[in-house]
Amino acid sequence: MIDSRYRVLAGYLLGIFIIALLPILACQTYNPFKSLKQGDFDIVVAGKYKEATIFLRDGAEYKRVVDGFRSEIEKNRALLLMITKEHYDVSGMLFYKFKFAALDSIRTYLILRYFARIYNHPLLAGYQIQFVFNAESRELIKIYTAEVALE
Repeated sequence: MIDSRYRVLAGYLLGIFIIALLPILACQTYNPFKSLKQGDFDIVVAGKYKEATIFLRDGAEYKRVVDGFRSEIEKNRALLLMITKEHYDVSGMLFYKFKFAALDSIRTYLILRYFARIYNHPLLAGYQIQFVFNAESRELIKIYTAEVALE
């Protein structure tokens, strides 16, 4: 009799614990930059995104999604220089500006391009970073960084 009461009580307490834990887990948001902040640059690649993309003026139908990605990237501006330094010998500060968003419609990837100008360099105009997100899952897939030659 007492044993069954403890089982009921334990089941009841477990249920309360799970119900209390669910909102905490649900409120945790995906932070694509957490691994970068911890020094894990596995998703950073030297080069450019090479697949065909469509320019999205002001984000088009993806405006809210693009704005959300931009907000997250721009909260972590210090990481932009670290991303570039992972593959290139960069001296001095780089000030990255958002340039545009593009869509790889075959893969439903959104690509956000940032560019930092280098002044008075004989060969380079600057550096670019392309963030590749899955538009449906909102997951950061890959980050490309590249030197941009003077034209």
